[in-house]
Amino acid sequence: MKKIFSFLKKNILVIAISFSLGGFAGYKVLESLGIAFLMSSIGDSLPEGSIADKDVFLETLPEGQSLVQKELISVDKKAKNIILLIGDGMSLSQVSSYRLLKGGPNERISVDKFPISGIVLTHSEDAIVTDSASSATAFSTGKKTNNGALGLDTDKKVLENFTEIINRYGYVSSLISTSEITHATPAAYASHIDLRWKTDEISLQMMDSDVMTILGGGRHFFLPEDMGGKRSDDLNLLEKVKSSHTVLTKKSELESFNYSNKGKVVGLFADEALRDIETPENHSFEPTSSEMLDFAINRSEHFNKNGCTGFFVMVEGSQVDWAGHANDINYLKREMKDFDEAVNTAMDYASNNQETLVIVTADHETGGLLIEPATPTDYTAPEVKFSFNTGIGYGSHTGVPVPVYAYGPGSENFTGTLDNTDIFFAMIEALDLESNTGSCLN
Repeated sequence: MKKIFSFLKKNILVIAISFSLGGFAGYKVLESLGIAFLMSSIGDSLPEGSIADKDVFLETLPEGQSLVQKELISVDKKAKNIILLIGDGMSLSQVSSYRLLKGGPNERISVDKFPISGIVLTHSEDAIVTDSASSATAFSTGKKTNNGALGLDTDKKVLENFTEIINRYGYVSSLISTSEITHATPAAYASHIDLRWKTDEISLQMMDSDVMTILGGGRHFFLPEDMGGKRSDDLNLLEKVKSSHTVLTKKSELESFNYSNKGKVVGLFADEALRDIETPENHSFEPTSSEMLDFAINRSEHFNKNGCTGFFVMVEGSQVDWAGHANDINYLKREMKDFDEAVNTAMDYASNNQETLVIVTADHETGGLLIEPATPTDYTAPEVKFSFNTGIGYGSHTGVPVPVYAYGPGSENFTGTLDNTDIFFAMIEALDLESNTGSCLN
């Protein structure tokens, strides 16, 4: 502390000048002192130069210990079904904001009803701040990978994912997203690709996977550019998959679907994401997350009645993340409402089907969302304001942990502090995978 005061006394004039200059000029004055915001010449642990230099700063971070899988509790009562709901970009700030926006501080939303909760660490293999691809790969394979990769390790070797594993034991899988179905989170359960933006390859792999029901947006990734799509390989994938899939394009087709149909289903309810603000005229044809989940559950039950062991459904609230990227609290409220309704649907089903494990979590936080007093320093007034601590656009993920909530058999393994890879192992432990029966879909 004496060292700090001595430093401030000796350099007070220069520091005052730097603050009066402001911005970049003031920063360069401070940097010329050989300090990084007054710290590098004071703290021995920081390098010379500016901590604004990411590469220099990262070199000072300790490597830490090797990642060790969380010790799991042996589950006596196994789950027959798992419903995993992922609020993309949702941390406690998003949950708390929606609670306040819905009804105030005494309001209770769907996740507040869960008996089990914990905290999930989100870093990827190559970055403290993860992207959705690497985080979804951790959930789906139990392995860390680099940002951008789907279902591959850091050496680009294929990692067997959760749906592929449980298929061998007679389980049937469904994937749901409010964005394009090729979005990183659902894609991690049905593809293996080195870069999440290779949507031509991702869509092909997803259609070739054993996942029986895939619902969301993204019709433009099935059509070539000369047909108004976004495929660069000139393939009309929409036409190709009609031989192997029932293609749904309207929510009314969910309601009229014949569940005796045991073939694959792909629902493409929008050219791009669902509820695209540029196409409000199409919204009446687009289902909610809750409606898609209800369809997937009903369809999965028919598979169970016809010899399948159980089912897995993954639901992604994709646009919670997009609201964070946009720094838009009204957008966030809308998407959290949609996600909250899907969680309630899952809980309603699980409460009547006690062999069902429901998990709610997130891949990362987006936007650096803050809940602050409406008037600075005034903590006596009930009013608050919502503000985002990141810029608008790409790169606004943060590295803060995210919550996890669980209900049903196997939920006891979702307590405490978990790594995102632990979600995979806890789901594996929850299921009865003793007898490799083979796929029930043959």
